[in-house]
Amino acid sequence: MKRLLISIFFFINFYVKSQELRSYVDNTKDAEKLCKILGKSFVTETEAIESLDKILSVIGASRRFILKPCDNIDNAMAISLKGIRYIFYNQDFMKAINEKTGSYWSNMSILAHEIGHHINGHTIDAILYINELVEEETLAASRKMELEADEFAGFVLGKLGATLSEATKAISLVSSDDDDSYSTHPSKSKRIDAIKKGYNNALKNVVSYKNTTIKTAEEYFYSGYKKAEKKDYYSAINDYTNAIKIKPNFPQAYINRGISKENLGDINGACIDWKKAVSLGNNLAKKWILSQCK
Repeated sequence: MKRLLISIFFFINFYVKSQELRSYVDNTKDAEKLCKILGKSFVTETEAIESLDKILSVIGASRRFILKPCDNIDNAMAISLKGIRYIFYNQDFMKAINEKTGSYWSNMSILAHEIGHHINGHTIDAILYINELVEEETLAASRKMELEADEFAGFVLGKLGATLSEATKAISLVSSDDDDSYSTHPSKSKRIDAIKKGYNNALKNVVSYKNTTIKTAEEYFYSGYKKAEKKDYYSAINDYTNAIKIKPNFPQAYINRGISKENLGDINGACIDWKKAVSLGNNLAKKWILSQCK
């Protein structure tokens, strides 16, 4: 996933002087403007939206994304701007992937990957970049985030009933096993391993033992995300905490738990979680966190 292009800075400087977004319709119009700035799209937009709904149904999340075809990008992209989450996709690219793999699941995996960037907190708002409150990620950090998004895509496709072969086809086609040291994206083998990890987590059965339901860390994480969307922050915090108990080195769970705490007015608790996430390697918002949590 490409991050910020140089041309987007001109757009944002113009954008921040315009009126505030007031409705989904306004956001959709703004997405069209943003697409034009981004530079060089599922087969139809309706099919893309239906696929988005299927993916979000796995984790029970609401459709709070602006999803738009965009000929000005090479493949697909996730971006946040003024708190609005956008996913753009090139229809020609999606058609080509579908034709080459002969699988509907390939487009699903690409879309799930981009949603994974949003849900895992990778798309820091572009306005924070402009104000130099966050630093652009290193190549190593970028590769790590790509693997996290791949893992999410594997989890989703596993839950939706794809085979492992179907879940990995698109990545097998668009990536290679060349040295990735100087690349924003990991090698093919690393990406396939991440998809397999998410896929296998999806297939783990929820076990009932003495009336206790045991979930995976990922399931607690996505459950917390769903509850936070509904502003049920106390329940969200409980789910994120359960995720952390199972998987202590889970930076996204700390970031999201911190956001829920902040929404409840617990700034000190939020800062503790955010600093923990930074200590675990989530450095994308390090500068902003340190500015807020002195």
